[in-house]
Amino acid sequence: MSVNEAPEESIYTVNFRKAWITPEYKRTNRVVRILREFATRHMKTDDIKIDQYLNRYLWQRGKRNPPRRIRVRMTKDETDTVVVSLYEEFKERKSQTGDLDLKQEETPEEKSTKKKQEGDAKEQVEPGDSLKQEGKDATAIKSDDDIKKEPVQKKVEKPKKKSPRKKKSAD
Repeated sequence: MSVNEAPEESIYTVNFRKAWITPEYKRTNRVVRILREFATRHMKTDDIKIDQYLNRYLWQRGKRNPPRRIRVRMTKDETDTVVVSLYEEFKERKSQTGDLDLKQEETPEEKSTKKKQEGDAKEQVEPGDSLKQEGKDATAIKSDDDIKKEPVQKKVEKPKKKSPRKKKSAD
């Protein structure tokens, strides 16, 4: 590949059916090997790098239950290095579960409708404004949006402690 050329980019769907022939405890390892072999065969190079988000996606459900097939984007740069990444754009959300979530790309139609809805929301009068004019305290009444935003605390019932068993004496 010459210096002036743009990097090659291809999108493939890789089927991992052969991984189910192997023992259950080796499946995700086999999926990674199948993906590397597929990239080598189609991109004509041995220098394969798997994107960290793709790797996390493959290992997300553990060693025994990898995905059956996956859609990937393979990009070959000037140094004949192929980077294999997910076709969908995934982002890592810092949450308690640590799951990966899809980054939704909005279409132009969705963006325009979203802007219109935001504009309409700004034009609406807030419930606290009318109360301020009447001289009442606006903080005493909460709007529906404020109620939805507040986290709901669930009551957790603690298990009752069992009393120690009384031993029967053999008298």
